[in-house]
Amino acid sequence: MPTVKAYYDGTTLFPIEALHLPKGKVVNLTITDEETPSPEIARKLAQLKCIEDDLEKLNETEPLPPEFDEIMARRVNFARKLDL
Repeated sequence: MPTVKAYYDGTTLFPIEALHLPKGKVVNLTITDEETPSPEIARKLAQLKCIEDDLEKLNETEPLPPEFDEIMARRVNFARKLDL
């Protein structure tokens, strides 16, 4: 049975090392007394979790239609001249 170290920020556990589990997998959690990572590491882990959440949300969106590529290929210039 694999063991994974994680950091707990008060509401969420953040794995410190790579964790390859299927989504929805139920796990048993054993709490041990170990040294807590530095606040800098904890901050970075929290930032990575936010990035991961954002990427998951992006994966849930519908892909762009083929017309999008056609519109982008036109290279429309949206800049306008300002009279100052």
